[in-house]
Amino acid sequence: MTAATAYRVDPAGETSTAPSPFGTPVTFGRSMGMLHAGSAPVAVLMLGAIGYEELCLRATWRSLAQAISDKGIACLRFDYPGQGDAHEAADPQGLDDWFETIRDAASLLRRTSGCERLVLLGQGLGGTLALRLAEELAPVAASVLMAPVGNGKRYLRELSAWTRIVSDRIGIGTDPDDDTRCAVAGLRIAPGRLPAIATLGTSALQKAPSEQVLLLSRPGHGGDTALAEALTGLGATVTQRDYDGYETLTTDPTAARPPKATIAGIVDWIAEQAAAAGSIPAGIGAPQFPGPAEGLLGDGFVERPIRFGPDGRLFGVLCEPLGQPAREPIIFVNAGRDYHIGWARVSVSQARAFARRGIASLRFDASSVGDSGIAADGPEEILYSQAQIDDVRLAIDAMQARGFDAPVLIGRCSGAYAAFHAAVVDERIRRLVIVNNERFVWDPDESVEDAIRYAHRSAGDLGATLARKDGLRRLLTGKLRVGPAGRYLIYRYRKRLSVKLAPVLGRLTKHGRLHHQCHRHFATLAARNVELSLLYADGDVGLAELQTYFGEAGKGLAAYPNASLTMLADADHNFTHLAAGRRLLDALMRIVAP
Repeated sequence: MTAATAYRVDPAGETSTAPSPFGTPVTFGRSMGMLHAGSAPVAVLMLGAIGYEELCLRATWRSLAQAISDKGIACLRFDYPGQGDAHEAADPQGLDDWFETIRDAASLLRRTSGCERLVLLGQGLGGTLALRLAEELAPVAASVLMAPVGNGKRYLRELSAWTRIVSDRIGIGTDPDDDTRCAVAGLRIAPGRLPAIATLGTSALQKAPSEQVLLLSRPGHGGDTALAEALTGLGATVTQRDYDGYETLTTDPTAARPPKATIAGIVDWIAEQAAAAGSIPAGIGAPQFPGPAEGLLGDGFVERPIRFGPDGRLFGVLCEPLGQPAREPIIFVNAGRDYHIGWARVSVSQARAFARRGIASLRFDASSVGDSGIAADGPEEILYSQAQIDDVRLAIDAMQARGFDAPVLIGRCSGAYAAFHAAVVDERIRRLVIVNNERFVWDPDESVEDAIRYAHRSAGDLGATLARKDGLRRLLTGKLRVGPAGRYLIYRYRKRLSVKLAPVLGRLTKHGRLHHQCHRHFATLAARNVELSLLYADGDVGLAELQTYFGEAGKGLAAYPNASLTMLADADHNFTHLAAGRRLLDALMRIVAP
């Protein structure tokens, strides 16, 4: 057993060695992973996608691992260096450290499960890496390839195209500081890795990864069909199925809900291979399930994956300075369903930067987001729900249990809403930073799904439609069909007008009551002297909410001396570009660590 593959003990005091039903965090090398116990004769090594595809699929990957474990089959998923929560060298070149991480993960999985035979399960580039390393990882009982990358050069061109598409979709253009030109949603791949990725592919296979292969193909994708034929020609028995929902799963992290039918099909196929494998051969060592994970040492910080909350359902990464930390840590709250690394991986960058300034932090996932499990009695939609607010309070509990007091809550978008409401009801909070907040209070008649899907549509788009050929008259007479997005914009416009009348009508109307509730919450924070910092990007859609409740340029905030407003130039709602992310970090530093 090498130092890279040793599982480690958490000095923070977590001593339980019982496997978590939601997966047990492990660390090895520069990577973090999630290990699930099992008793089958095979174990599943999960090789994930990278970048934006990985961001979209994180919850699906977690659900898939949970479903595999529920069948009694051990599995391990993990991050490659520089991806997710994993650390990376200063200037990485090539993919040798990725290959080493995969080999170390296989070694860890074999030792902890007692299984020598593995099932390789790869998504996207992870599928291609599974093919590349299958012979080294032998014995491999079976392989599952989910939309594998067939040509590395073409893949990088597709990433470059996706970078432009996503940038155009959010109206920011490409990042002038991105020297890779393929950082989709700001998620960069180190430039030194790109030439090696370009050499990967499936066209030059000399040997099948295993006798049994399940290939999830993208409908109409010629490369997947060619791969199936090539594997069959190499002697493999290939089961080819359509990858249902692939486009939605890999293009929008908010809409990418785990596809139950697809997951069930994969798990049933793996269970069949496990049954065919018989029993664990005699002479194999007994499983050695690890204790709590030790931290990974970085440049001026140490990070440790933890589980907390009921049955360890919630997951987070505790990032601490190497010296004695300040007693007041930071808790980062999810924005939308972007898991705890954040869009453009900003939460990772911010956490490590604060640790270098002596401030610890916890970046965590609310229930059903990223690596956190689903509560049995939880709502179908976690965003803008009481359940998400309750999860923030559980994160506060977790930090308090580790000796930290009065955490600073930082949340963006829907995370700002959850942080704001948690601070209102939890007297442990003394400082609160909400970024590009879109809701101070929630209208129970509003659809969360519509708000998430259409909130960033421009009212100017609707205005342009109404301006065409008597558009307003046709709208009022029912002859103009504006669609769901248009209807939502109209709803939002009417709500804004109604709330503005609230000071006149008082609590006689629903929106009058919402206006009163919003200001009551602000008054509660002011009475406790909670330092409330509101940050907005210039032109952000959330400014409409601020204006609705506090007037032009938020002048009404003057009634609350504990509140401040900061505007940030040249940034989109998500702070996607490198320079925008730096400006946000600078602003947070001035507020939290002046």
